[in-house]
This record gives sequence, structure tokens and C-alpha cells, in this order.
Amino acid sequence: MAVQYCEKCSKDTEHKEIMKQKPSKYGKSKKEQFKAFLEGFFSGTASPVLASLDLLDRYVECQTCHHRKLENHGDEFQ
Repeated sequence: MAVQYCEKCSKDTEHKEIMKQKPSKYGKSKKEQFKAFLEGFFSGTASPVLASLDLLDRYVECQTCHHRKLENHGDEFQ
């Protein structure tokens, strides 16, 4: 765990990193889910590591107050 400044606590506290799946930009219908599958399949064949990172958001959570902050840094999280 890393020590970072927490905006809610107004002091340096320990934080942990959490990776959560991004919400799908596709709908819930079978056709839309098939489009999502095809996009994931073809992007995964080009670069399996970067394809999986495109589907994740990186959060840091304060261990004192449990405040979460989105921290997507770098091109892989864009």
C-alpha cells in the first residue's frame, strides 16, 4: 500500500489500488453484446495485454475513510 494525500481526510493516509471493469459502451441486446465480443476479440489478437487494460479503470482507495478516486494514468487507460 502507498501513502498518499486524501482530499476527504485532509492528511496523508495509506491507500490501496483497485482495478474495476469499465462499463460497456454497448447495449444489453444480443446484437450489441456480439459487437462487444467482436471488438474485444480483434483488439485482443493485436495486443492481448493492452486490450485487457482498455477494459479496466484504476482507482485508489483511502484505508481510513474509504474514499475512492479514479486515477487512470498513461495511454493504456485512455
